Amino acid sequence: MREQDARSEPAVNPSGHSAASPEKDSGKGLRQRAEALASEKAGGMPENLEALSPEAARLALHELRVHQIELEMQNEELRRTQQQLEASRERYFDLYDLAPVGYFTLNEQGLILEANLTAAKLFGVARGVLIKQPLSRFILPEDQDIHYRHRKALLETGTPQSWALRVLKKDAVPFWVRVDATAAQGADGTSVWRAVVSDITESKRAERALQTTNAELQEFAYALAHDLQEPLRMVVNFSQLLAEEYAGKLGEHADKYVAYAVEGALRIEGLQQGLLNYLEATERDGHRLSPVDCNRVLSQALLSLQTVIQQSRAAVTSDPLPTAVGNEAMLMHLFRNLIGNSIKYKGAAEPAIHISALRTAEGWLFSVRDNGVGIDPTDAEFVFGMFKRLHGKEIPGAGIGLTLCKKVVERHGGRIWVESEAGRGSVFKFTIPTEGPR
Repeated sequence: MREQDARSEPAVNPSGHSAASPEKDSGKGLRQRAEALASEKAGGMPENLEALSPEAARLALHELRVHQIELEMQNEELRRTQQQLEASRERYFDLYDLAPVGYFTLNEQGLILEANLTAAKLFGVARGVLIKQPLSRFILPEDQDIHYRHRKALLETGTPQSWALRVLKKDAVPFWVRVDATAAQGADGTSVWRAVVSDITESKRAERALQTTNAELQEFAYALAHDLQEPLRMVVNFSQLLAEEYAGKLGEHADKYVAYAVEGALRIEGLQQGLLNYLEATERDGHRLSPVDCNRVLSQALLSLQTVIQQSRAAVTSDPLPTAVGNEAMLMHLFRNLIGNSIKYKGAAEPAIHISALRTAEGWLFSVRDNGVGIDPTDAEFVFGMFKRLHGKEIPGAGIGLTLCKKVVERHGGRIWVESEAGRGSVFKFTIPTEGPR
């Protein structure tokens, strides 16, 4: 055991200074503490070990064996812990370094402190090149402002941020990525932020292709609906002339057939005009949003409905309405269709319609209340569908008005619904976010 102890002695520096290695410093300190404890415990033992009784020697030997077994058990436990740590490191490598998205840790100035292998591959550089570099170095100049604003909001508010921008890659065209960032705290207590960066180039291409296709379809639909006006007007006019001039001259069956033709032509004309209004209100110039005085918009809608209001003796009242961020033409169509719908589906009493608005957490909440025939709650969603009508031919219409209202509200980032019961009137409600759609 003396030889073993000698081998365990820490190496002595010939210069007299302690070794710089932390492991050696730790071993030396441990040895000093162990020797101190050994001296303390040996204080009560006789100097002459041969003077020990056989019983005392047996107990001392037993104690040494127990300590040896304890050390072996501790070594085994340390070995198992080491194996578990190695396994954890391997799992960490798989989950972090080989993840399908790039992981970054950055300081408040935007310098990259840490990045996984996927991040390096995404940007086309070695991982070491990323460290201590600003993330903005890899961002297209035109998108720098987007990155700066979201990073500023993240650091000032602590609210997670998400944004899309284009990234430069060596010897390649810029590509789109999505950044999802959260604020965090580093191991040393400093403020950092972590970002998950994923390649969304393909989804952006698909989005652009879909937008192009939709734009082409909208233009085609608008042109078709517009160009059909003249020939359809001719069909309606001549069908009506035929019905007037030859009434009773072609026989009872002929009169009936001509009446059917006139009715069908008028319905087609109504559908065509409704579709044209829908396209004009929701697709053309629909993205131009600005602060709009809703009192003025309501006045314009009422002016366009003046004849209908007078004929039905409707009373239309309103509370003061706010200024909202929206498209004036689209909002005018929205009010006109909701008020016109309330007049069209009036009850036995003269129509009474009231428009109001209040501010909520969701934005401006508008209400259009009437005393009409009402709607069964089971049909509350049905009425907003294209060409969906509850009353058949009893009440004229194309079934497009409420669909247009829904489209306009959604274009503004809000939602629309109806609260009603059959025979008890209806309240159409819709929201317009205070800061416009997001």
